[in-house]
Amino acid sequence: MENNKKSLSGNILYLIAFIEGASVMNVELLGAAMEAPFYGNSLYVWTSVIGITLAGLTSGYFLGGLVSKKFPQTNTLFYLLLLATMLVVIMPFWGNLVMIRTLDWGYMAGGIISCTSFLFPPLVCFGMTSPVIIKLITEKISNAGNIAGNVYAVSTAGGIITTFLTGFYILPIYGLKVSIVTNVVVLAIISLSYFIMNRKFLVTLGIIFFIFITAAAYLNPKKQKRHSHIKIVHRSDGLLGQVMIADDKKTQKRSLHINNISQTFMHIPTGRSQWKYIHRIAFYSSFKPAGSKVLICGLGGGNLVNELNFLGFNIDAVEIDRRMKYLAWKHFYMTHNVKVYTDDARHYIRTCKKKYDIIVLDMSAGENQPSNVYTVECFKELQSILNDDGIVFLHYQNVLEGEHDLAAKSIGKTLQKSGFYHKLINTQNDWKLISELMFFASMKPAGKGGIDLTSYSFERRDRFADPFSFLTGQNIFIDDYDFSEGIILTDDNPIMDVLHANALQMTRGGSINTTIPILLKEKIEIF
Repeated sequence: MENNKKSLSGNILYLIAFIEGASVMNVELLGAAMEAPFYGNSLYVWTSVIGITLAGLTSGYFLGGLVSKKFPQTNTLFYLLLLATMLVVIMPFWGNLVMIRTLDWGYMAGGIISCTSFLFPPLVCFGMTSPVIIKLITEKISNAGNIAGNVYAVSTAGGIITTFLTGFYILPIYGLKVSIVTNVVVLAIISLSYFIMNRKFLVTLGIIFFIFITAAAYLNPKKQKRHSHIKIVHRSDGLLGQVMIADDKKTQKRSLHINNISQTFMHIPTGRSQWKYIHRIAFYSSFKPAGSKVLICGLGGGNLVNELNFLGFNIDAVEIDRRMKYLAWKHFYMTHNVKVYTDDARHYIRTCKKKYDIIVLDMSAGENQPSNVYTVECFKELQSILNDDGIVFLHYQNVLEGEHDLAAKSIGKTLQKSGFYHKLINTQNDWKLISELMFFASMKPAGKGGIDLTSYSFERRDRFADPFSFLTGQNIFIDDYDFSEGIILTDDNPIMDVLHANALQMTRGGSINTTIPILLKEKIEIF
């Protein structure tokens, strides 16, 4: 039996362990990024990705122990790396195919099964390499326990470095394909070097041929239909997931999607938002005088910034994804008369030294809601940056009546517990359907002696000739809605993700049934 393990030093084996750990975390992040355009990046998706990653590694560790005992050759290690490389190469092709086929299986089942199909196999292979490396090193050195600890420590270090490198740099700047190619190139170089050194020329030619075919597929993606009425203006991967901007040539509408959920919808010739809630906030804010200070948490395409700028307000905006402000300026005509802070909204609220007259909370990322903001503690921190006569608008989407009304009731009850006076603005929607909800809150009661919106006629906003007939007078608010059954949300009990689960599933289901089929029909790549 050929035994060529003496050709590899312990340092080289530790280097391979480092690269294996780096590849594991890279593949995990890429798996989540691949899931996002189809199934979002909610807590449930990340739970699935992390669970499947751990299951794949656990299975790999167990199988690797058996393999290292039966086949303790260096060849075994590099064949495992080669197989892992090939599985990583086909991840986008296989993942895209599986996710398209599982769209009809539902949000939860389709997401978990598809993720398992393309994420589990390469992670099993990576997991198998660690026991094999330990076996190869401990045959030369007697201290097995210390060696095992060192191998896993080096592997974990590779994972830590790659997590930051991929998450903060490669994936946001260069996208999904470059991230995969980077990983594959490193693995392929290791495998090729070993097989060339050991004169495994047939295997080497097979690897080169496989890489060539795969590269050709990457460089020649499926082309969009020539006469498609959909034009993709921008697409990139980043902190919030996949951002895509698409134009509909038929309707002259432009939309910004995060993981295929629409965030901004604009009429291109006029630059006006097609979302009613944008104009509703501007309409009810217009009682404040020009020069009022506004904080918008959640930028999107910047349509709300423009509407409030028309009213002469001084505007700050907080956005966690740095891509958004540039996309808003370039593609949605957002005014430069705004200061945009790249920050998490909760962190900005907690550290802000300014005071505002109007604060808008509009932070859904795809279908996800910011659980760290919807708590008593955060609402109290919000009060510290709000002027005495300041107001808060909180935009949310869910039902007001029925099996899943606990989410809206909990937000209202949490606002009340924090010390806010609050009411629901009457958006004239069916309470049993998931639709726009708008909370109005202030440190003074809404009514006589406080902030009495019912007495205003909102003439400043009328000059913009909105096509909407927003309610005025006593009809502005819903006075008889009962929040008493809600749950008080706290930093120790931030369960908004759980309460929002039905709306999340319905919203993602709408994307699966509408947006994604349109992209597939027009032969537009999902990722």
